[in-house]
Amino acid sequence: MKRMFSEVEMCRDVAIPAKQLKKGHSPRHQQILTRLLQDLLHEKACREHGFYLAITALKSIGNINSTTDDDNPQADDVLTFPVSFTCRTFLPARGNIMVGTVMKVLFNGLNGGAAPAVLISSGPLRYAYLSYLKMPDYHFVPPNFEEEEEPCFQKDDLTKIAVGVVVRFVVLGRRFKVSPEKRRTDVYVLASVEGDDTLGPVSLTGCDRPYM
Repeated sequence: MKRMFSEVEMCRDVAIPAKQLKKGHSPRHQQILTRLLQDLLHEKACREHGFYLAITALKSIGNINSTTDDDNPQADDVLTFPVSFTCRTFLPARGNIMVGTVMKVLFNGLNGGAAPAVLISSGPLRYAYLSYLKMPDYHFVPPNFEEEEEPCFQKDDLTKIAVGVVVRFVVLGRRFKVSPEKRRTDVYVLASVEGDDTLGPVSLTGCDRPYM
């Protein structure tokens, strides 16, 4: 089974306006590292390695490349530094076991929309989609507005999967959502709690980290 966490070596160009670099009070390497962290935080993930969790080592900073916008002579020069570093990443794969917290119950399916399901958050993974089809022995309980009861999925023994409940689940598959205009990638997974008695609600209240 593929490991979810990896330590990978990466190389990328870090661009900083020359004016910003000159007036900065911190050392050049610190400004480059800060910009690299900002870029990774914005991009969030990539298809090859998944979520960027942390830079674990800065291996090298190469020579400066300077670029100027010929169409706008007034624009500041941009200095580009090739940077080599190691990064800790997280990418769920089919068969991985995870633990997360239910963030939302979807039930528009009762009115002809999508099938009832729950959305689970686990660490940097915002959405693991758990359909009622992958929750055997659970039945949907609609909201009771008079008694202020939220919708949930419930077994005959009253075990519930509802907002705030911590659930252990297995990953069935994943997909990527790429926003080229924002230079941002996100990862989503399909989840299941069928076929294994250890899957389902657990007593790790408040836990939203991947199960390792």
